[in-house]
Amino acid sequence: MAVYSIYYNIYLTAGHHRQPRNTPSVDTVFSSTVTYTGPLNVPPPQYIPHFDSPIKADLIFWSVTNGVTGSIYPAGPLPGQTADDSGLTITAWYLPTGGIGNGGTAIIDDAFSAVLGNFIDDTFVTVTSDPSLTSQANVVGIVPTAKAETLKANPSVASTGEPFSKWMSFGAGTAVGDTINVPAGAVGMAIALYQAPPQLQRPHFSGAIYGTLIGGVAVDGGGKIVINGVPHPVDPWGPLVVRLVNASLVSAGSRTMAGAGKQVRQLAARSVVNDIREALPNIEKEAQGGGE
Repeated sequence: MAVYSIYYNIYLTAGHHRQPRNTPSVDTVFSSTVTYTGPLNVPPPQYIPHFDSPIKADLIFWSVTNGVTGSIYPAGPLPGQTADDSGLTITAWYLPTGGIGNGGTAIIDDAFSAVLGNFIDDTFVTVTSDPSLTSQANVVGIVPTAKAETLKANPSVASTGEPFSKWMSFGAGTAVGDTINVPAGAVGMAIALYQAPPQLQRPHFSGAIYGTLIGGVAVDGGGKIVINGVPHPVDPWGPLVVRLVNASLVSAGSRTMAGAGKQVRQLAARSVVNDIREALPNIEKEAQGGGE
């Protein structure tokens, strides 16, 4: 059974400082650890009370990590999560309602590691519109907005090696790639997310159609395709091959469908059988030296 550790954290903005980071820099309003089999759904409260205070906070995003890989999800219901033996740490991140609490017009800027599931202290940003503000942006984590400013995130962070993924803006301006444009008078928070791209995984083909390509079929040439142990000659990327490939893609993709996946695979299998049956007369003619 998998272990899920669930936290509801409020990011503290008053007196914000990054290097060294405020202690504490977040309030853990409540947490729980559950042992569970199958996908876990965690319903978030839209607002939660600030710890030992009547101040409220808004959910801004979720982080999910197993310590090796991590993912970020937007505010709202969290998609079902499935843990392996290493377990999962799931955190709902909140920002105090009603501003950043530092006075004046300014934004908070910070960096977040998906694999750690937490904010990090790395030097990560350059204020390209006013380089004299770069040190303050990295050390204090605040950029004044008496005038418009432009922030550019570093391509990676040294502490985890994760590449820059995107900016998350909460009233702090508009992001384009690794740059965020902060308008004059903005009061909000800009978070540079560092996250490794997801690894492509081989699909699981239980119950799907199995085939083996022989000869040049895989590279636009002629050859054979063996289906259920029976070899069938095919012409170089003729209509039959196109239909077989399309059916295989549909069958493989149906593995991620809930409920209707089995029916889709059955329809794909029938399509393959019909396509081969229709093509057999020409295949036999070609095998005997005839054909069109």
